[in-house]
Amino acid sequence: MTFVEKAKLLEGLNVWQTKAYDSLPSITMSDGPHGIRKQYDLDDTMGTKGSIASTCYPAESLLACSFDPELIKKAATLIGKEARYFGVNIVLGPGINIKRSPLGGRNFEYFSEDPKLSGECGAAFVRGLEDQGVGATPKHFLCNNQEKHRFTVNSIVDERALHEIYLSPFKRVIAENPAQLMASYNLINGYYASEHPVINHLIRDRWGYQGVIVSDWGAINDRAKSVLASCDLEMPNSQGYHTKVLLKKAKYDVDLKRQIERSAERVKSLVNKYKTIKPIEVDFDKHHEQARLIARESMVLLRNRDHILPLSDKENVAVISGFIDKIRYQGGGSSHINPTRLPQFMDILENYSKNIKHAKGFRIDTPINDKKLINEALEIANQAKKVIYIVGVPETFESEGFDRKNLNLPQNQIDLFNEIYKYNQNIILVVLSGSVVNLRFAERARGILAAYLGGQAASLAIFDILYGRVNPSGRLAETWIDDDKDCNVKILNDNHAVYYDESIYVGYRYYETFKQKTRFPFGYGLSYTTFSYKDLTVVPRGEDYYVSVTVRNTGHVRGKEVVQVYVKNNESSVYKAVRELKAFTKVELNPGEAKTLILKLQRNDFAYYDWIQKRWNVEEGEYAIEICKNARTIIDSVEIHVIGREIKHPLNSYNQYHYNTSDFSKLYGKALPPKHIKAKRPFTINNTLDDVSTTLIGRIVRRQFIKRSKAMITNQFDPTMQKMVSKTIVETPMRMHGIFSNKTITIQQIEGIIDIINLKFWSGFKKLHNKKGIV
Repeated sequence: MTFVEKAKLLEGLNVWQTKAYDSLPSITMSDGPHGIRKQYDLDDTMGTKGSIASTCYPAESLLACSFDPELIKKAATLIGKEARYFGVNIVLGPGINIKRSPLGGRNFEYFSEDPKLSGECGAAFVRGLEDQGVGATPKHFLCNNQEKHRFTVNSIVDERALHEIYLSPFKRVIAENPAQLMASYNLINGYYASEHPVINHLIRDRWGYQGVIVSDWGAINDRAKSVLASCDLEMPNSQGYHTKVLLKKAKYDVDLKRQIERSAERVKSLVNKYKTIKPIEVDFDKHHEQARLIARESMVLLRNRDHILPLSDKENVAVISGFIDKIRYQGGGSSHINPTRLPQFMDILENYSKNIKHAKGFRIDTPINDKKLINEALEIANQAKKVIYIVGVPETFESEGFDRKNLNLPQNQIDLFNEIYKYNQNIILVVLSGSVVNLRFAERARGILAAYLGGQAASLAIFDILYGRVNPSGRLAETWIDDDKDCNVKILNDNHAVYYDESIYVGYRYYETFKQKTRFPFGYGLSYTTFSYKDLTVVPRGEDYYVSVTVRNTGHVRGKEVVQVYVKNNESSVYKAVRELKAFTKVELNPGEAKTLILKLQRNDFAYYDWIQKRWNVEEGEYAIEICKNARTIIDSVEIHVIGREIKHPLNSYNQYHYNTSDFSKLYGKALPPKHIKAKRPFTINNTLDDVSTTLIGRIVRRQFIKRSKAMITNQFDPTMQKMVSKTIVETPMRMHGIFSNKTITIQQIEGIIDIINLKFWSGFKKLHNKKGIV
């Protein structure tokens, strides 16, 4: 290949394929992570023409609740088989960003608030795909934890939190050698992810990763800087725009030329490794059943007062839900799967009992009460012994592209619960959501099942649990609270910088360390049976510790228990979370059966990242190994003395017993950037429509783009996608309008518009009229 061809190889052929040259073929990628979303038209930048039908598996937010890496590997293996069937070489997944706030619109696409659980789940997912010869693409690297201003926001993170919380799951997953790693849109501490020095210094040099770093779709800010940082592949193609810029700069930059050669070699290696797809037949009926089994192994029983569950087929039961004929089973956005099958609740009820009546009760397209539906629901509730009330977060409330406003369900669902309770107090609540829901209204519910988003077989999985065909064994992979105000992390409207001033205190590390109220703690979940623990021992062996405990099923039905091992940290001048999950396993036991389990802790499980010494340290001191039911409930513990370094850090606000972030600037170590800015001329193609609207011409351009966008999405998208596009259009860098316009406007024409906004009228109009697609 010539040097020019190598440079051209560094951007895609279209939206989903790499370029082919001579003997080097093109390979195809597909969105994930809970199924194959292969578009019919690979040039369709907006996905308006739809995608092939494939199995929709449970969302990652539910998969993580299984606490079962082998189950997650199984799900990824099935996805890998479908990738082979459809001729997909690489899947864009898993998503392993940390759930910093429960309001994150894309939380359904991520595993957990905990880096250990996220890393192990992600590693299992990668193994499942790669074992099928299909490439995995962990995403979105790095600190891409909200949808608001996700394309341009600068995540300001102290060095310790960066290593312990946000880099940690990626380090674990990179150890499995995935095909690619996807760089996110945002900046981290002043650098765009695709241009960040950490790619070379850490990922390449220290972690030894030599796979391809691929941009998120449209995430390239400066192509030369991204190549120098070792971001190899730009997706989708920029119609040659960035390649032209790259070649021009490479004429005078020896380092850039060398990096282009290196990136081209990595892309060639990627293609050669994954180009051969072994043909395979897929039985989609069997995959549907597997999706059902995976979902029911992951759902979490949160309450079972007076053993109201499991239900008997002899009982008269009322099923009430606006989702009765339109189940919420997956998240919105780029991961949206076209399912092969989708059994609705109303279609499956007779498979469980002949004594079930159903009614809608509420509408899901409005929070306003419908009297007719309410009366129908109350009539069957009054006649039933028990009521299954299925509530949920509508898709228009949480999706890629926008964050949730709060944790509340629509008011009509809450109102109906209160009305039903007047007629029938035996209410079993089922919650469909991608993340945490405020359940304060459900204090009087006798049963609660967190079903999350269970994929296309979710309805079957839910009723398998409710009717006792399977014993629930999921545990919460995130802390459930009632009010987003109870969370220390806020998603604000700041357009420039987001301070991660909570440092390491994310999720249960905050709630447990500072004794904050929660509805259900991290790791919480119930079973239809009971378990006992005894004989906890901790045996040192070299630098490792082996934790042994005997677990017995003390109930009357077969069940699975999740054994959670936490390290309670030592008293120290270094601020630390009170306890951290370091190991877990899942065991299945018959009634009366006992097994002795051994879990291994390594020396680095006691380490913290020292932001002063710029290294990982193990501090000498007294620690406790805790066997817990969840992050709040300790079953047993053993104290141990760990040999390490003596550390004396100056105290700061994070050492206090009360949460105090006033010393964040000291942790960050340099001047904090402003959270909000007003953009001024001169603008570039990397500015947004909101940025340029500080000028009169910019406001006119903004108005025209919004008008065009509304005309397009009204005809071609469902309500969720319409909301996603309308929410993000003004926050999207202008260059991306050229990339995702289905060639109705080019990046060069976007340059022309920017020139005009910058009062360079002649050059602007010249660029606008240079190619087809004049605005």
